[in-house]
Amino acid sequence: MFSAIFLRLAFVVALLTSHVLAAAIDAAATVEQLRSPSWGLSPGTEILLRTDPTFANRTQRYTSHDAPTYLAAVKPALVSDVQKIVRFVSAVRIPFLATGGSHGFATTLGRLHDGLEIDLSAFKQISIDKAAGTMTVGGSVLIGDVIEPLYNAGKEIQTGSQRCVGLVGATLGGGIGRYSGLHGMIVDALDSVQLVTANGDLITASASENSDLFWGIRGAGFNFGIVVSATYKVFDLTNHGQVVNADFLFTANQSTALFEYFKSFETTLLAELALILQTGFNLQYGGTYIVVNAIYAGPLEKATQLLKPLIDIHPVHQNITTIPWRDVTTKAFFGTAAADCTKSTNRNVYGSAVKTYDIPTFQTFFTSLQKLWADYPDTRQSVFFIEAFPTQAARAVPDDETAFPWRDTSVQLLFNFGYTANPALEETINTFAQNARAAFFATSGFSEPRVYVSYGHGDESPEELYGAQKLPRLRALKRKWDPKGRFGFNVPF
Repeated sequence: MFSAIFLRLAFVVALLTSHVLAAAIDAAATVEQLRSPSWGLSPGTEILLRTDPTFANRTQRYTSHDAPTYLAAVKPALVSDVQKIVRFVSAVRIPFLATGGSHGFATTLGRLHDGLEIDLSAFKQISIDKAAGTMTVGGSVLIGDVIEPLYNAGKEIQTGSQRCVGLVGATLGGGIGRYSGLHGMIVDALDSVQLVTANGDLITASASENSDLFWGIRGAGFNFGIVVSATYKVFDLTNHGQVVNADFLFTANQSTALFEYFKSFETTLLAELALILQTGFNLQYGGTYIVVNAIYAGPLEKATQLLKPLIDIHPVHQNITTIPWRDVTTKAFFGTAAADCTKSTNRNVYGSAVKTYDIPTFQTFFTSLQKLWADYPDTRQSVFFIEAFPTQAARAVPDDETAFPWRDTSVQLLFNFGYTANPALEETINTFAQNARAAFFATSGFSEPRVYVSYGHGDESPEELYGAQKLPRLRALKRKWDPKGRFGFNVPF
C-alpha cells in the first residue's frame, strides 16, 4: 500500500514539476518575442535570458533575501523602449519590476516569480542648470553620482546616507536624510518627473501637470509607474560647502550614556545637526561596538560645543574634522560607509520609528542584541541604526502637500540583520525583530505604529507605512492610474 501511495505522490510531483518547467519555458519563449521587429525596440536595447551565464551578476541586488526571480532582464536604451516593454508585458501578462539602484529590500518584492526585470541602468544622465537652480537625472542615477557634479556647480541637495541608493528610488518613498532640517525631504526638492504609466504612456507629473499623480508619487511613488527622469530644485552650498564630520567609537558598556545623549536632542535637534548611531559586532573592536557619526553644517567651534557630551563619555577613538560636503558619504563612520553597499548578501531588514527615547527600552534591546550575537554567531554581520535627523524644513511643508505621512518623525530605527540564509535562523531573526519592533512602538510616544516606507520590512499594514489619513486618496489614484495593479510588488497598499 505504501509503495502505491509513494508512486502516486512521485507521479504528482513529476507532473507538477513538468508543468512548472513547461510554464517557465513558455514564458521564456514569450519574452523572446520582444526581439521581434513587430515590437520595434531600438537596436541598443539588451535582452538577457536567465540561462545566460552572466545573468546572476547582471541582476544583482543589495540583498538576496526574499529576492524577486526573473526569466529575463531587459535593458532599454530609450524611453520609448520602456513604453513598448510595459505594453508588451501587460499584453502577455508577465509580472515585471523596474530597477534603478536595486537597493529595495521589502519582502514584498519576493512575491514576483519568473518575471521580467526592466533594467534602467542606461538612464544615467545628469544635467545641472545653475541659473535655474535645478538638476535633471535619469531613473537609475545613484545618490553618489550627483554629489560631485553638484558640489562643483556650487550646489547641494538633501540626500540619503548611502551613495549606492538610487536617487529616484529614495525620492519615491519620501527621502529622509541629514539635511532634512535645512531643505526638507528629497520629495520636497522634486519639481517634476517623466513617468511611464501602466498602459505605456509617457507623461509629465508636476505641481501644474497631472498634479494629483504628482501628489501620490511623493511618498508612494512605487505604486504608479516607472520614473525615467526627474527634475529637482537644488540649493546653494550651506556654509560654503564645509561640513564638520565627527566619528566616535565606543564600547558596549557606554551604551546608556549614548542613548541619554541622543535623548537630550529629543525635541531640540538643530537644523544643521544630524546624528546616526550604529552598533554591530567586530572582533577587532573587542566584540560589540558602537559608532556615532555626527554631521554639522556649520563652524567647527559650534560643533565642538554640541559634541562635548560625547567627548566626555571618553570614546575609544574619535575623529572630528571639517570636510567638503561632497565627502560626507565617503568619510562618515571612519570612512567605512561604503562597506554597506556590498551587493547580494543576505540582509533581512526591519524598520521602526520613535518620538521619545525610552532609555530602558533601548537598553533592553541592546542587551538582547548582544545575546543574539552570542547565541547565534552567524548573525554577527547584523547592524542596528538610530538615525536622528532634524525636521524643521520637512515640517514647514504642509502635510497635505505630498503623500508622505510622517513629517514629524525625527528618529528612525533600522534593524539590518545579516546572516547566511538558513530556514531555522530565519524564524529566530523574524521573531526577534518583530518583538523588538513591538517593544519600541509600545514606548515610542506615537499613538499609532509608523514605519518609513523605504524601511518597511513588508509585513506592516498599509496604515503603518502610508498613514490612514492618506490611504483613501492614494487608493483612488491607484484605481485611476493603475487599475490592474501592474505596479504591485514594492510595498503596495
